[in-house]
Amino acid sequence: MGQLTHTLVELGWTIPVVPEMDDLTVGGLVMGTGIETSSHKQGLFQHICLSYELVLADGSVVNCSKDENLDLFYSVPWSYGTLGFLTAVEIKIIPAARFVKMEYKPCYSIENLVDTFTAETQRTEGNQFVEGLMYSLHSGVVMTANMSNTAEPGKVKIHSIIINVAPVQSIDPKRQINEIGRWFKPWFFKHVEEYLDKGQGGVEYIPLRDYYHRHTRSIFWEIQVHPLCLSFSFRLDIIGPSIFCIFI
Repeated sequence: MGQLTHTLVELGWTIPVVPEMDDLTVGGLVMGTGIETSSHKQGLFQHICLSYELVLADGSVVNCSKDENLDLFYSVPWSYGTLGFLTAVEIKIIPAARFVKMEYKPCYSIENLVDTFTAETQRTEGNQFVEGLMYSLHSGVVMTANMSNTAEPGKVKIHSIIINVAPVQSIDPKRQINEIGRWFKPWFFKHVEEYLDKGQGGVEYIPLRDYYHRHTRSIFWEIQVHPLCLSFSFRLDIIGPSIFCIFI
């Protein structure tokens, strides 16, 4: 997914369903399954695929789509390679924007969270992306987002705090967005938790690819299994060898 979005977004395009981990593959998402925060509108990953090319057990190469080999086309998803080797996939693409406008809504009861999540996913307009993160049995944050080519003037992101500033003309445009994919930024799940802790929601703008791959650095929340993973030195250990190799 990381290579795909890197190529498409620079050209002004994207795919309707982008599962958030960089290393997830098209083949795995087709033969297994893929779901994302846009799936309430776009369906699973298989639903944005227009055709497949497979090599079957007898060595023959077969194409399948809604217009050709229909039974095979609908059998490929979730088949885990049992029908053949998947060698090519035709995928729908849609126009991309520079950012997503993200809104955070903390909830403090399971009833409130379910009601909020249900209402946001059932909206007929807007809410291209809807996600929920649970931090306990009774608390979590529902997030909604929409693609945008502009960042709202007056919102400046400084160390995870949104403040209003004036005049707007004095703002550095680069500071109107939160580049959550940068190595020194908090893990995304920890960033979201801040809205829960402070007891109020918020709005910010995030670069589109940063949003798509927001859970990659922390492997969702699994990175917290070891306390050292949250340290500054751990991040240096990860990027240090890469920087060293670049200079060599």
